[in-house]
Amino acid sequence: MKVIELNIGSTPALLLGEKSEKIFLFVHGLHGRKEEALAFAEVVVPKGYQVLGIDMSVEHKPWEVLPLLKDIRDYLFENWKNVSIRANSIGSWFALLAFQNMKVEQAMLVSPILDMKKFIELMPQREDDYYEWVVNHPITRWKAPTYILRPEVDLIVSKETGRDFISQHQCQVTIMPNGEHWFHTPEQLAFLKAWEEKIVSA
Repeated sequence: MKVIELNIGSTPALLLGEKSEKIFLFVHGLHGRKEEALAFAEVVVPKGYQVLGIDMSVEHKPWEVLPLLKDIRDYLFENWKNVSIRANSIGSWFALLAFQNMKVEQAMLVSPILDMKKFIELMPQREDDYYEWVVNHPITRWKAPTYILRPEVDLIVSKETGRDFISQHQCQVTIMPNGEHWFHTPEQLAFLKAWEEKIVSA
């Protein structure tokens, strides 16, 4: 597989696959890294896509992260006709924020945080400046076909956190019995890969 290392602004990235008009942006979750995109690329590059994996400091404040992600977004739409998203956990929320007014072909979200306001409200304590920013920056427009994979019991993100988003938008939800928020065991990774194969071939 063709692999190109590059920087988009100050963000390190990997561009995977041969030149194409179709690309997936891969956004990792907390403590993730751009190399996680390689496994996904093994699924979708043979189907004619490229994949852009990025290192994104999702643990930082959203007003620090979002401008960087918008630079990535602009780079994608300047260079590809067909842009899709594959994101994990909190990376899903950032992707939804950054791309909500753009034409996204499809979004594939794994264990996603879909409603950060509710997610914070369910926490035992919260940072007021973070919460205030979230309240003032809601996700108001999302039209892309959206596919969600989540575990049957998620100890990090409750079902309640995503219920409103799923009911209001075009979401197809797949549940993995006995899964975990972080898909990492051989069984979980096999389930994840089968889901990715099914969605991208649809």
